[in-house]
Amino acid sequence: MGMMMGIKHLLYITLTFWAAIAVAHALVVRLPDGRRAHILKNDVAVADFIVERVEELANAAIAKKGAFSMSVGSGTTVQPLAFLAGRVDFSKVHLFFGNERTEGDAAGKCADGGGDVFAALVGLNVHRVPLGPAEEAAAEYEAAMRAMPREIVGMCDRSGKEMPSLDLCLLGSGADGHCASLYPHSAQVVCSPGCDRVYLPAEGKGGITLSIDAINSAHNVLISAGKAAQSDMVRKSLGWSNAATNHALPAGMISTSGGAVVEWILTENSAADLPAM
Repeated sequence: MGMMMGIKHLLYITLTFWAAIAVAHALVVRLPDGRRAHILKNDVAVADFIVERVEELANAAIAKKGAFSMSVGSGTTVQPLAFLAGRVDFSKVHLFFGNERTEGDAAGKCADGGGDVFAALVGLNVHRVPLGPAEEAAAEYEAAMRAMPREIVGMCDRSGKEMPSLDLCLLGSGADGHCASLYPHSAQVVCSPGCDRVYLPAEGKGGITLSIDAINSAHNVLISAGKAAQSDMVRKSLGWSNAATNHALPAGMISTSGGAVVEWILTENSAADLPAM
């Protein structure tokens, strides 16, 4: 009887771990910890998904509370946002940066790199990171975010610590498991979970980054990981039981612990190493 119960329990875990449902544009995998993974055909489909999801979240937040706040990085997760022109009232959208260089020749890289996209979104409120020493820039930018009206940036309680709660954190990721400027085993990673700061200096980068705890305090998190080279990282981040505390894979530490809806955006190539569903 005990062995039979054990087998049934194992089957239940296996089935629920990769409980997958097919939808029109993707396969949606729902993990037991609450995270979701959307498996799409290719990079074009990933870009389309980002546009559709941001549009949905932005319009819902604006209808509910009159404003929408989000953080972005740079590159392939930012470029698709240009297609949102005319689909969202950007005078009610407040954009922050999940990471930014604040020192040296690359200072302001993320804001400057997305300039054409942001200009296309007429009325967008862009909150640039102050330039200067990273520690000072992190403290100043965090203070500015905490001072925002609550309908723009809400607050949530994390183990007795009040943290700002963005409506959305839009993140890219790397094959090494980094996201924003959260690199494996870096000082800005090993302080989490349990960090009470929103922004931290990014070790060796001459800039700042959102902390993992701040990202986990958001209402929604989208993590893009569509390259074939990311397949092993995706497998470990979504499949390992210690992912939420594994400093070797910062992207995998993004969790639903603070109430966030966490969605990974994958392609068939980047999902290739996931267990059979």
